[in-house]
Amino acid sequence: MNPRLKKQVISEINITPFTDVILVLLIIFMMVTPLILQSAIQVQLPEAKASEEPPRTIVVAINKQGEAFLEDSKYSLKFDLGIFKHKLSAAIKKQGVSSVIINGDRNVPYDYVIKVMDTLSQLEVRHILLGVQSEK
Repeated sequence: MNPRLKKQVISEINITPFTDVILVLLIIFMMVTPLILQSAIQVQLPEAKASEEPPRTIVVAINKQGEAFLEDSKYSLKFDLGIFKHKLSAAIKKQGVSSVIINGDRNVPYDYVIKVMDTLSQLEVRHILLGVQSEK
């Protein structure tokens, strides 16, 4: 027997399949997480008889506690209005949109909706839409 052809025991574990599975799971979680966060925001919209489907815009949701949600981030309109305005301005510039939909809970204090509308007008947003739910 030739000494060069000695069989060697492989003592290493091949982690390539494990790495592939982990990367696929990471991609799945990255795709699903924004959908979960968007559906977790509970807002009761007021009702209207007819509403059109608006063009692609930025959506700002306001819950009854006075918290605004923008791109899966939560801002208190009482304490974080400056930060909210900065993030909203960056989102408008990044996406290049000129309209914003405000989904305000029907029980939200009117003052919070006005604060968001005032912020949008300061950012020179031309079309401010209020989200409603169709009557059944």
